[in-house]
Amino acid sequence: MSNAAPLSAAAAIPPGDWDVQVAIIGGGPGGEDCARDLADHGVKVAMINNAPLPGGECLWRGCIPSKAWRHAADIIRDRARDSDKGVVGTHSPQLDWATLEAHRKNVLQTRGELALKADKGVKIDVRHGFASFVDAHTVKITAPDGSESTLSFGAAVIATGAPSFVPPIPGARESLASGGVLTSETIWNLPGAPRRLGIIGGGVIGVEMAQICRDFGADVLMLEGKERILGEVEEEIAKHLTDLLVTEFPVITGARIEEITGQPDSMRIKYADAAGNPGEFLCDYVLLATGKRPNTSKLNLEAAGVSLAGAAIHTDRRGRTNVPHIYAVGDVVGGYMLAHTAATQGRVAAQNLLGEPAEYDQDLDCGVIFSRPQAGFVGLTLAQAKARGIDAAEVKMPMSIDAKAMIALETHGLIKLVADKLSGRIVGVHFLADHTDTLIGAAVMMVSGGLTLQQVAKAIFPHPTQTELFGDLSRRLLARLRRTNGR
Repeated sequence: MSNAAPLSAAAAIPPGDWDVQVAIIGGGPGGEDCARDLADHGVKVAMINNAPLPGGECLWRGCIPSKAWRHAADIIRDRARDSDKGVVGTHSPQLDWATLEAHRKNVLQTRGELALKADKGVKIDVRHGFASFVDAHTVKITAPDGSESTLSFGAAVIATGAPSFVPPIPGARESLASGGVLTSETIWNLPGAPRRLGIIGGGVIGVEMAQICRDFGADVLMLEGKERILGEVEEEIAKHLTDLLVTEFPVITGARIEEITGQPDSMRIKYADAAGNPGEFLCDYVLLATGKRPNTSKLNLEAAGVSLAGAAIHTDRRGRTNVPHIYAVGDVVGGYMLAHTAATQGRVAAQNLLGEPAEYDQDLDCGVIFSRPQAGFVGLTLAQAKARGIDAAEVKMPMSIDAKAMIALETHGLIKLVADKLSGRIVGVHFLADHTDTLIGAAVMMVSGGLTLQQVAKAIFPHPTQTELFGDLSRRLLARLRRTNGR
């Protein structure tokens, strides 16, 4: 947080007669942002990427393609309320899968080509292939045609992401091979919108895909092994969203998956609910939305002496592994597996390699779940703040009192603000609102900038917008704290 002790000097790139000063393994957000920052400072960088174009999971299998589907789903969902606002004749939208997929793929290809052009424009040596360590200052690169070469480096940054985790459910791997079971990496191969979809896992990916496919017309069942869905999200926010989701499709928590069988278009999930009652669901496909887990088996980390913490690479808050000149960032180190988290960690690693001390602070991180309404968070929950010794308080406001929400008939949800009672510093903001993705930017600046309730309460927000809710929340909490303190 902002009152942390000053950082000690960072270790710069080791000098030597290397092929490149820094080798970066992985071309996703973490590797790419790190490479660009270093190249901007004149550092000779090679980025080894296991795909023809950069972007990593976020671009090709995650954030961007899912939001293309989400946008189409939003259009369909919005039409259902048009007549309530006086617009008639738009209530029967039809999904053209081929056009949607052509649009999605065009966005991905265009962004990938733009990224590669930008990388080469700042003189990053981009290489297509798989990298593995030969020793602590050398990697072997295996090109797509099988040819091999070596590259020596002064420092390295590992940014190889994490693949989807396939739990040991009977029949899961067999059905993964047949195409009946999908992951967040393979769902993009669907030939059309599914009619019935079983989803195992109630995290971010599961919730987003469940609602998207429901909007596309599918019958959906969500099965989550834990007591609640969206364990990453503030508890009250998650409960409110769950209450909305169960009006659209069944959500069974505390579920135990017994078996997955069948072929694509004819799959069967056998499960037991929290009370042990058996159930089964017949569907076209099963989506395993069971999270991601780092897989470093092909990196030959032993040759470089890099240590693991479970499946993830162990790093400090600067991104350094136990080998001082080797860093790791993004999903491969665990924690928040988010594109912007990886990018931030990549920039932190670059700053340290440039000799300027910097750290990644998870307490300032954020995220948006692209459900409808959208859940989101930045900073700490009240419970997290208290666990860190902060005497904190929270205030909340329902979206149902907001004029813009009333006009758009988007009144489900709430916003919560968490602040330090003593200093007034805002340490967390939590959302369930249809436009969280735009509202959260202001909250990010509040938390990362260490703004206080007093500062936000005095800020002039335009009316009518939903950003003015931040001023209202701040003034409400200040008033409550004054009454509590007898002032």
